[in-house]
Amino acid sequence: MPESPKADANIVRAAPTKRFFISVLVKDIYMMDAIVELVDNSIDSARSKFGTTSLRGIFIDIKYDQYQFQIADNAGGIPIEQAKNYAFRFGRPDDAPKTPGTVGEFGVGMKRALFKLGRHFLIESRTKTDAFKITLDVDEWEAIKEDDPNAWNFRFSETGRNSKPDETGTNITVTKLYDYAIEDFKSTNFGSRLSTQLRETHAETLAAGLQITVNGTHVNADSATLLASQDLEPIAQDITLDILGKQVNVKLLAGVGEPKLADAGWYVFCNGRLIERADKTEKTGWNSALDGEQTPKPHWQFRRFRGFVFFESSATDVLPWNTTKTSLDVESPAYRRVRPDMSSALRQVVEFLNALDGETGQPGPLTAIVESARQLRLLEIPARTSFEWSRNAVPKETKQARINYIKEQEIVQQVKERLQVKSNKEVGEKTFDYYVDAEGLSGE
Repeated sequence: MPESPKADANIVRAAPTKRFFISVLVKDIYMMDAIVELVDNSIDSARSKFGTTSLRGIFIDIKYDQYQFQIADNAGGIPIEQAKNYAFRFGRPDDAPKTPGTVGEFGVGMKRALFKLGRHFLIESRTKTDAFKITLDVDEWEAIKEDDPNAWNFRFSETGRNSKPDETGTNITVTKLYDYAIEDFKSTNFGSRLSTQLRETHAETLAAGLQITVNGTHVNADSATLLASQDLEPIAQDITLDILGKQVNVKLLAGVGEPKLADAGWYVFCNGRLIERADKTEKTGWNSALDGEQTPKPHWQFRRFRGFVFFESSATDVLPWNTTKTSLDVESPAYRRVRPDMSSALRQVVEFLNALDGETGQPGPLTAIVESARQLRLLEIPARTSFEWSRNAVPKETKQARINYIKEQEIVQQVKERLQVKSNKEVGEKTFDYYVDAEGLSGE
């Protein structure tokens, strides 16, 4: 029997323990965001097999109670070789196959989500040709000694051919739920909050026909719109970026929507995944100076502002998102290149909203423009690099002058009776208007 190689006396062990690694992995993600990560994986699987244009017939079914969480899809399944070499790695290997239009970039989404929810997983997947099962008890996995060559590996519990090639997809069941997961799942409003987040986060994918259900309730698509007419034309600008030799396509739209402050702000998407919703902070250009021009603080009068930025790239590493895909990476080269265009669009729309806010008293011509405009879905808005509105509708500002004079009370009372007015002020206004009309004066 050959002797074991001697340990290198100069080696200092720096590998993390699994318990520490898991705690760090799940620390900065909320449980609801973890569930959305699992939905991301199903959508990526569907897009890799069926494209991004239409996902009709593809479903993602989420079920949960105080005992278990389950997510199932018919999105084509995970091939055994992909599962063996890539899908369950902590991090994405350099040679991992890339799929255009997906949101999985960092190689931690599914694992982080599972470890966030509970301590026992069952993963079943079927492609048209093969099938597998992985069962993992986290307590047993953690107990494997770190010096074991398989300490960080998972094992297939079953592999083989798919006997039902027409039934493809992935089914994940999590049990031994954490106490916070049980508490949330028992909450009466958790399902509605999850549905709202999924509706907003995956608005584009739902519009493409994907069906998502949460405990039997369908998540309905909610398409974003902007007000548009001949007198009110939103920005709809296409921008192509070269970031380190990788192409990023950007669609920027900005204009006017319904007067809801909670919905006002910037919406930012990466490969169809919402990462910022109604942002009104300096992160998206509010209350900041760029190239010497200042943008305003968010204010009630800007409650109609809506801005949308869609970043699309097959090279997901250059998209401006953080690892949990819940916020912008403001230092990203792609975002830094687009931010001046966002600030310009913001200033243009704010100019109109300031003028609209200046209409006091009775509704003015700009209010009429807004009220007569119709809602257009973002895909229906024609290309335009600037925000256009009918400036002829704004009346010219005129300087005002006060007129004071004193007349005998008796004659003033007689004039009141003739003019059928009650106040001295009305006497002055009516007699002045009478003179202007009689002399044919226009005030120009």
